[in-house]
Amino acid sequence: MGAKRLYEMVSFYAKENNKYILVIDNTSWCYLDSAKQQTVMEFYDEVIDEDEIGEIFSNQHTFYEFDTQAVAIDKASEWFPLLKDLNDSDFFIESYVITPVGTIPFTNKVEARS
Repeated sequence: MGAKRLYEMVSFYAKENNKYILVIDNTSWCYLDSAKQQTVMEFYDEVIDEDEIGEIFSNQHTFYEFDTQAVAIDKASEWFPLLKDLNDSDFFIESYVITPVGTIPFTNKVEARS
């Protein structure tokens, strides 16, 4: 039946449109209690553009397209800290960039070494 995964769909879109796609996976935030959700939103309110914060926190997945890899990675790095840099994993929102050729040159899911 040809099932497709999120990566495959975004990769296809990136290739067809010659764009670099910033994928934001906010699924884990949806499972936090409302008090913790509010705390996490307040943290990101300091770093995510005001016009975009509502968009990101109203969906499990959000996608932004960019013309260059550098701009996509810069935006991802600006908005979303690396997992290893957070003291509380509840504050982690996964982000990664998919290129038109399907590679992932950036992900913030970098774990601290033991």
